Amino acid sequence: MTIAQSESDKIYDELIAAHTIMRRGVDLLRTALARTPTAPVEVDSCVGVGRWLIEFVHQHQCTESDLFWQPLADASPTDVGELHDLTVQHIQIDRELDQLASRLDHLEAGHEAAAAQALRDLDVVRQTLSDHLDEEESLLKALFPMLEPTVIRTLRTAAARCAPSTRPDLVLGLMSEPTPTVGYTSMLSSIPFPARALRPLLIARFHNRKRKLGLAA
Repeated sequence: MTIAQSESDKIYDELIAAHTIMRRGVDLLRTALARTPTAPVEVDSCVGVGRWLIEFVHQHQCTESDLFWQPLADASPTDVGELHDLTVQHIQIDRELDQLASRLDHLEAGHEAAAAQALRDLDVVRQTLSDHLDEEESLLKALFPMLEPTVIRTLRTAAARCAPSTRPDLVLGLMSEPTPTVGYTSMLSSIPFPARALRPLLIARFHNRKRKLGLAA
């Protein structure tokens, strides 16, 4: 295996890890909302997880648009249109996330039927996001190997710096369970050392957060 292939495999696996965190985060929130949270601790936990998820998805999409698209377009000009389509999809996902954020505000305020409304909006996000991630993964698997290894290393370093730092328990927990995601080791190494050192505590906090959602830890 060449160095270029090795580097492209690393950045692609890290992409899959981030995407898996999002997919699992959506499923976690959906399961909690489907239970119709009523206890204050359940409502607070649903709102907290939802807001974290919205921030995580938004930051990840900004990282892709700001860091990845131009080098990939330079490497494969014939795919500029497809990269533009991914950006258009990012805009649509952000709109749907904004709607979900509004529903979470209503849930936090105790509005009747807010959980059901949030669940419906989350299902819209879930389908749009899943379709987008499937398309993106297929395209980037083909495009990443076109980049020079030095370019990929620079992108990986920059992406790690841009990664959201809030709620590391959710990041580590969703990366780890039910099984470690593709790219787990590489993704873990990009997390700041203090968070890595606290991994057992953060995983325990993740299980406690699930219990607060009313779910089995």
